[in-house]
Amino acid sequence: MDEPGVRSRADAVVGWRYWQVTPSGRLRSVTQRRIEWPPGKVMRATCVVAGHRAPDERCDCGVHGSPDLETLRQHGLCLAQEPLVVGRVALWGKVVRDHEGWRGEYGEPVHLSLVRELVLGEELDGVSAALGAYGVPVDTMPLGDAVAGVTAAALAYQAMAERASRTPAE
Repeated sequence: MDEPGVRSRADAVVGWRYWQVTPSGRLRSVTQRRIEWPPGKVMRATCVVAGHRAPDERCDCGVHGSPDLETLRQHGLCLAQEPLVVGRVALWGKVVRDHEGWRGEYGEPVHLSLVRELVLGEELDGVSAALGAYGVPVDTMPLGDAVAGVTAAALAYQAMAERASRTPAE
């Protein structure tokens, strides 16, 4: 490393994070819902609050990654009804440590797992195929492995309600 906290792409930190899937099949931040991750491109962090270079130690900006899946499960909160992806992300450039993992200047997905229960059965293959545009391994993961606690219960309820609304009444 040339200076403290700056990593090359070859020396990237790999963390865990959540994404949602847009109707067009792109990954989207769960907290900054207008930020999509274009396939085949590196994501460069920007500070949407203060406009400074990201990440900054005095802010919460940057591309986030948790050190392991269990930390992500305990601290990640995503309650939207879109399909959910849990995956690993490579972080490089300026990388800072925070209380839940790391925040990086640059990031790109390295592995994606689509949460099965949050995608209707007939749409699962299509969403998985769309995620293939990112050029990384794509598989599925059960909801109970992807999220924990109140988040898991809320997402399971939403999925059940969505399925019930699409089932014709007898």
